[in-house]
Amino acid sequence: MTPGKRFDVLARDTVPADSDAGLVEHRRRRSIAQMDESEQLLPSKILEQRGLIHASMRNSGQVDRVRELRSNVLTRSTLRTPVLMVTGVSRGCGASYLARNLAASIALDEERTALLMECDHRSATLASDFSLPDDASGLSDLFGGGVRDLSSVIHPSGVERLRLIPAGRGVRRGPEHFASIRMRALVKEIRERYDDRYLIIDAPPVLGAPDARILSEYADLIILVVGEGRHRPEVIRRAADTLPPERFAGVVFNHLP
Repeated sequence: MTPGKRFDVLARDTVPADSDAGLVEHRRRRSIAQMDESEQLLPSKILEQRGLIHASMRNSGQVDRVRELRSNVLTRSTLRTPVLMVTGVSRGCGASYLARNLAASIALDEERTALLMECDHRSATLASDFSLPDDASGLSDLFGGGVRDLSSVIHPSGVERLRLIPAGRGVRRGPEHFASIRMRALVKEIRERYDDRYLIIDAPPVLGAPDARILSEYADLIILVVGEGRHRPEVIRRAADTLPPERFAGVVFNHLP
């Protein structure tokens, strides 16, 4: 993964966040308490090598920028735990880097959990980047029938309160799988499993394939990542116009090194 120096998000009109009811608060705390955190957590040095923010980073400015982005995005929805999708205009914009750090920033909050789902099957690196076992199942295995249970494809990340669904080892047929009834049922199950869990979809680039447009139907908020200096304004506008305007949270400019 290629770390960017910082992110800027274009502001849009915000929507006040929904208030928490007592019963929902009780269920949320219980679901967090039931999460198995028995796996070994990764040391700070390894997290930084993998380009992930963490609470004890020396570069606190980087953590603060991602936290600010997280807050700006989440205030755009009235839902308790909106499904977030991160996509880029094209490859090399740093969309996966942002998706991972957005998920990590949500997991920094002790009241929240995050699930990062890798849907960019043409550039699948989540399993190797997080040193998952060679036989770790993922999304394509679930679609291909190699595994049947959602819990079989959810893996610990080494980061507290952050879980991963990698692309998987099976045959990857992005558009067909993403447009399937099974995909819709999968997102619904993830939404309903925990009240506090945020699903972050790491989607392929918008231009060049239909995958991101199909996946946008499952998202409540969509973030478009632009590599600064890589695209003309009309290209960025064309990419943004392919996404549902009512779910479009804004554009993030990734200042690449």
